[in-house]
Amino acid sequence: MRLVRVDDAVGLMLGYDTTYVGRDGATVLLPRGHIITREDVEKLKDSGVYFVWVMGDEEGSDLMYEWEIAEAVANAVAGRNIYVKPARQGSARLLTTVNGVLLVDSNGLKTLNLSGNVLLITRQNYVGVVKDDVVGIIDVIPLSMRRQEVEELLKLKGLVNVEPFRRTRLGVVITGTEIYQGRKSDLYYPVIKARADRFGWSIVYREVVPDDEDKIASAVREAVNQNAETVVVTGGMSVDPTDRTPIAIKRLGAEIIAYGVPIKPTTMTMIALLGDVPILAVSAGGIYYSDFNALDIFLPRLMADLIPTREEIAAMGLGGLLPSYKLTIHP
Repeated sequence: MRLVRVDDAVGLMLGYDTTYVGRDGATVLLPRGHIITREDVEKLKDSGVYFVWVMGDEEGSDLMYEWEIAEAVANAVAGRNIYVKPARQGSARLLTTVNGVLLVDSNGLKTLNLSGNVLLITRQNYVGVVKDDVVGIIDVIPLSMRRQEVEELLKLKGLVNVEPFRRTRLGVVITGTEIYQGRKSDLYYPVIKARADRFGWSIVYREVVPDDEDKIASAVREAVNQNAETVVVTGGMSVDPTDRTPIAIKRLGAEIIAYGVPIKPTTMTMIALLGDVPILAVSAGGIYYSDFNALDIFLPRLMADLIPTREEIAAMGLGGLLPSYKLTIHP
């Protein structure tokens, strides 16, 4: 391609999209491949475009342009259960073919981004995603690169993957004597149901029990007997006298991976294993912070059979103060 003044571009083929950006957003003014007319010249100038790239005088097969680079690199970094959709102006999107958990090779991502020419931008590691979600974007910075430079980047393969959910059946145990006695409505089940509906899980067991460790333990066992592959227990997670959920889970003989996680809100969360069935016990804060809480951080992982270690959970303190958290000051 070569750069020419718009006045000299009439009759030539546009080699690169020209865009308009304003308060109402961004749009393609004239697409690559368009033959420029005299009327286009004024339109371009009105949008602040006085020079354009036109086809011609290419430097041979050694050169790759941004739209070619983006698609090639995207196809290289796309791993399991990922497909690529080219976009305009040196971008390509990475989308998932399944419901599951996003897994990104962070070291490979850093290596690619350090090239300074091509950037991989993804959603957070271990986030739950559904089919056709955009999980990453490739952006190319320069207009063109030497083919050899691009081939070096293509060695960074399979950086973005989605692990499908291995578990699909969920058991839910709602604790709280006030709920059990009908003094208060259960506000937690709709929060969990919304996640289940989004990710395609079925709730095979649901029970409301009082703050009694024997009844809580019995309900968790029954959930497993009803073929729940993961059990969520809500409420009763603090150290108040009536909070009995952690005691109940310990009495079951479950292996406790963590009690108390370094995130805010819903710090008082327990992750345990009863045999091969994960138990996620979440504090009542998940009602107030229903948009994003420990359910969103841990439940997709558990349903994908990606059980976090104590070390992984400890590292979550970095960034664990979530944007949704509201600091309350008590007098």
